[in-house]
Amino acid sequence: MDYENDTAWVRGMLYPGENLLWSGKPGKGHFFRKEDLPMLPFSLLWCGVAFYAQYTAAKSGASLMPRLWGLLITCLGLYFMFGRFVVRWINTRKSRYALTSQRIIVQVGKVSKSMDLQYLPRMTVTRFPDGNGDIRFGDTVSARRGSTGYERSSFADAMTELRNIPDVSNVEYRIRTAVEQAYRAKQSE
Repeated sequence: MDYENDTAWVRGMLYPGENLLWSGKPGKGHFFRKEDLPMLPFSLLWCGVAFYAQYTAAKSGASLMPRLWGLLITCLGLYFMFGRFVVRWINTRKSRYALTSQRIIVQVGKVSKSMDLQYLPRMTVTRFPDGNGDIRFGDTVSARRGSTGYERSSFADAMTELRNIPDVSNVEYRIRTAVEQAYRAKQSE
């Protein structure tokens, strides 16, 4: 794919004086994640119980309402087991990432979000053996001081993670360099 067409999506979002430093999208593979492991036994158990309840309700001639609730619970279990992977696959195919001289931009479908380089949270890089990797900004779960004491907040949103980036070390270097340059520019003001 030619570079100009691959970056056309982000060119219209650039601020005056902002330069595009890198653009990419998730690579193929690395679909199953470490965070999926705890969900597997739960989803298997959920589906097993839901299927058994549906079978028992059908065999005993239960009324329509319990059978509809059972169908809803079964569909939820099937989502936990398979549907979330389909949603991840669709979102991965529609994801694009860009690093500019001022921001990191993430677009999933038609929704774009950006993070200012001067205020990026802590960056964590996960490298896979093939050179691909994930770059996550912030902690998956963190504690912050709120008005009622310490509150937990989650940052596990698509905006804060660049998933399965080819040549992740190169992209990490580019981000660190861009952050350093943005910081120096802010200091010189």
